[in-house]
Amino acid sequence: MLETQLNKEWKRDFFEIFSRNENTKEDLEKADKLKFEHFPPVIARFYKDVEDIDTNELFAPKIKLRKAKLSTNYNDSIIKVDYENTIKTQLNALTNQQIENLKQEDPTFLKDDEKQIIEEADFPFIKLMTLVYSKDTGDMTADDQKQWKNTMNEFINQQLVFSLINTYFTMKLYRDNIYTQTFQTPYNKLHTWDKYACNHRGICLTYDFKEISEINAYHLSKLFPVVYSSKKLSSDDFDHPIYNAHCASMVKVDDDINEEDSGWEYIYSYKYTEKEYSLLDMILQPAYEKVMTYPKIMEINKKNYLKMEGEYLEYDYKAIISDVVTLIESDEISELIKDDLENVYSLTDDEIEVDFLKPEAIYLGRDFSEDKIEEYNKLANENDVKIFKIKEGNGMLYKSLI
Repeated sequence: MLETQLNKEWKRDFFEIFSRNENTKEDLEKADKLKFEHFPPVIARFYKDVEDIDTNELFAPKIKLRKAKLSTNYNDSIIKVDYENTIKTQLNALTNQQIENLKQEDPTFLKDDEKQIIEEADFPFIKLMTLVYSKDTGDMTADDQKQWKNTMNEFINQQLVFSLINTYFTMKLYRDNIYTQTFQTPYNKLHTWDKYACNHRGICLTYDFKEISEINAYHLSKLFPVVYSSKKLSSDDFDHPIYNAHCASMVKVDDDINEEDSGWEYIYSYKYTEKEYSLLDMILQPAYEKVMTYPKIMEINKKNYLKMEGEYLEYDYKAIISDVVTLIESDEISELIKDDLENVYSLTDDEIEVDFLKPEAIYLGRDFSEDKIEEYNKLANENDVKIFKIKEGNGMLYKSLI
């Protein structure tokens, strides 16, 4: 569980809802309400090293994002993939097509009550396949039935193995294409400047979210409250599975947290350009083929998962899912395709720039270099951005005009 002393109740509640695979309409409305009620009117981006800042781009309505996985806080070990529901959705979509094919071959092959049984089954695709086998073997010899059963078993195996491996690679690519940037609030506290602006020597840009507008709503939809932990968490630290891949970027490990640490993570899912997408299949193919033709995968393709339960033939799809997922998520497979995946990941840049809000104001830290004040003042005025110098008095910070 998230530590209560580091995270307010509303943040813990939001994270729990946001991390789930499925939510009710009421849950989603609650999460939105929690977020909107606690979102600050202004968020800030601190810069520690002003020497690395490109001042010509500082006031543009854009922000630079980095791949989430490059952050020291990124922790995708807490994220689970719901393979079962994912492949059910994929393969069940084929069920109607298969039924239509059967209907064209023999309009009377499936009766209405059998169609209903298929529709109401836990896994309609599997139920259709086992039902087809049962109906097709009535006039067969024992040897023919055995051969047909093996053929049917291998066909179902191949469909599930293909879908599971496809899901595995899809999630790998999806996670690699998540980009983030962290914002802070409040921006006028000693602790905040100490920690995020190199002991008051850095700067801070603020962005105004007070106005209700379409562009603000768009960016707000990509901002999520950061939760904190004193140690790196594992999936065992939560009492429910974490399915939302964004959560890997929302937990920050920090042993110096107080009520003035209130981060918001901007999370952006990048979509391949047409050119990148056209190259993807070719670059991914070596890794994909290595997994699909891996000897242990081939063994699973041949393994029998069909069994009789009373009078009915059933297929143990949970067993094959467990067998395949255990293998593809193992260090064994990870090592097998490590270099190939790095080639795939290199298709997209580690850093990208996206449209954002224009800064409302710039704040120069209390100990900001006096030699640079005039340069920043000139740039701020040219770009119609307010500029302030942070000063300290009576143990508190306040802003002053330049």
